[in-house]
Amino acid sequence: MNSETEIRTRSPRKLSWDVIRVLAVYSVVVQHVTHQSPINHAELGPYPFVLPLQFGASTLLVISAFFICVTIRRGETGKWLRNRLARLLPAYLLAVVITYGVSRAVAPAFGWYVPNVTDLAANLLLVQAWSPTFHWIDASYWTLPVQVMAFFAAALLWPRRWTRGGALPWLLWSLVVVPLVIRFVWRDDVDAAQWIRSVFDGLALHRVALFGVGIAIWLWTRDRFSGKHLAAYLVAVLVAQDAHSRFADTWSTVAFGVILAGIVAAAGGPDWDIPGLRQLATPIRWLGGISFGVYLVHQELGFVLARFLLDVGVGAWGRLVACVAMAVVLGWAMTRLVEQPCHRWLTGDMLLRARVAGNAVVEAIRDLPQVPATPDDLPRQTRRVNPAAADPLTPLPQWAMATSQLR
Repeated sequence: MNSETEIRTRSPRKLSWDVIRVLAVYSVVVQHVTHQSPINHAELGPYPFVLPLQFGASTLLVISAFFICVTIRRGETGKWLRNRLARLLPAYLLAVVITYGVSRAVAPAFGWYVPNVTDLAANLLLVQAWSPTFHWIDASYWTLPVQVMAFFAAALLWPRRWTRGGALPWLLWSLVVVPLVIRFVWRDDVDAAQWIRSVFDGLALHRVALFGVGIAIWLWTRDRFSGKHLAAYLVAVLVAQDAHSRFADTWSTVAFGVILAGIVAAAGGPDWDIPGLRQLATPIRWLGGISFGVYLVHQELGFVLARFLLDVGVGAWGRLVACVAMAVVLGWAMTRLVEQPCHRWLTGDMLLRARVAGNAVVEAIRDLPQVPATPDDLPRQTRRVNPAAADPLTPLPQWAMATSQLR
């Protein structure tokens, strides 16, 4: 039983987490359709309204960090890491290939940038942020390298009991302070050396504090962070995040702070089984369950769909509804046809059956009867000292008859 299944068995899935996940993911979808698409491709706007607040992706990273702490405690760390990567990477890699193929097919006609094989390789290897010569196949994929690095860091640190003792608060605060110092001392937007930019952007140092938030909230639920300490840490992270953007998007920071309060309530309080949400529990859980698939397919493919609809005269509301619907449908397909089957195959019964079948084949080969060597195969000196073997008329012993090919 993998760790995620074990957790679901021990405690029911809380509706509150799905509410936050749905709010985060679908705010990202609407924000990218109404706000980001006209920035990337001016012809795609305007829309009837614009959602400029950027907080959804950051929210997803905080949730990911919180559940890293929850799940890594159950079972062996190597299996946990395989479980996490099996859930994340197959769907991501396929989404990269599909988005690359679609972009290559339509970008020349639209006058958009045409990704090349180098871009494809960089995105598949999750190194697209390390060099300005690499282009993102889909800019929303910036969270994937960050999550993979977090998984490996957790798997490396957990066996060393990094969650015990007084070192952990210092580690969490360093995730806030150190990147901020690097950002304003060395990682200047104009004069910084390229290697500094590559390391800073490749490691996403301006976003690592988000994982500190998830860990801090988990520690608070375990009574290892006081409420005052948690509040101070959250405020510091919000100020640091706004500072990384040169205080140019403060309203997004405020919106992120509001949803952080919701995460704290979901983590430390009772489930949100209240009138209104209770009646919507089934669709909320369904939308939450396909959220990763939706995230993978909504942006660049949504831009392509919006451009096609614009060319045939579909209005702004029609394009908005169609892009959101496409994200839901393709996200469902990605979840049901790729993410879940690959996860089961790599971690569950299918892998176990493959191992059992392989072991059975090996045992069957070992149990095959051994054919005795012919006189010509024996060493020359053996043939000299065994005159019976040289005489074809000498009867074979009963055991040899039993294993003969003539049987």
